[in-house]
Amino acid sequence: MSGNVDPSRTDFHALQTLVTVHRHNSIRAAADALGLSQSSVSYTIDRLRESFGDPLFVRLGRNIEPTDRCNAVVKGAEALLRDFEALTISDSFDPSTATDRLVFSCNFYERATFLPAIMRHINAEAPNVRLTVVQANSDGHRQLEDGMCDVVVAPMLSHPSGFHFRRLITERYACFVSRNSPFATHGITLDDYARARHVVVRPSIGWRPGFTEVLERLGVPLEASLELPSFADIDRIIADTNLVLTATDGVARIFPDLAVIPAPFHREFPVEMSWAGRTHNTPAHRWFRDLIARIAADLKPGLQQ
Repeated sequence: MSGNVDPSRTDFHALQTLVTVHRHNSIRAAADALGLSQSSVSYTIDRLRESFGDPLFVRLGRNIEPTDRCNAVVKGAEALLRDFEALTISDSFDPSTATDRLVFSCNFYERATFLPAIMRHINAEAPNVRLTVVQANSDGHRQLEDGMCDVVVAPMLSHPSGFHFRRLITERYACFVSRNSPFATHGITLDDYARARHVVVRPSIGWRPGFTEVLERLGVPLEASLELPSFADIDRIIADTNLVLTATDGVARIFPDLAVIPAPFHREFPVEMSWAGRTHNTPAHRWFRDLIARIAADLKPGLQQ
């Protein structure tokens, strides 16, 4: 192997391939992500090994692991690719003629709150823009990091470096009950809440609602009489029962047939938008983020405060 890098044998395609293999720690997964054959990816990595005079990846059981030299090369390659992408991006963007594909990551509440308005605007302003919606759960930043989505809208548990953030709305938790429930008329006290029969939505195993930490501080247990994986049909499930659902007050916009009353505790529910630095100045992405921000600004409170 030569220790001197031959620039004529190292192009942006090869660097992108290296970065993708490094991200997935797998030739097969990288080939799938790039839409290439495994043999093509392997050939490119072999060329780079020759150019950099380093194996770049070593076998570890069934997996491959990058060498220290590979980690250093990938760090520089990512910076080069970002700079090159910035050079190729036009500053102008005309939504009426755009054909971009955008990937929007969110959960049920954000999807129900934002997506109808997003699609109305796209239909009217950018009819050839394609939108894919994926489930965020708690993996939004990983999705951004892996290039699986362009924008995440969700409650953010952390603000890791390398990402941009914008708060869209700040709501608070409320209780949702059948309109026939006594709570709908008289409200619910903390003692009532402790004795009530609750329905809890857990979209994934181990997921805990954000308000449970407040209840723990107050010494109020939350024992679910019914657990559901999503909010689907929850209005029909609660109707004509004494079940209590605790959710952000904006859910009132989604299920208007349920009675919404203030929760007997205070806990804010901030919803933020996050995106990766690599798309910060991309015109189509800026347009999409501005659209989401405009929709958020027009939202009416779910519960008059």
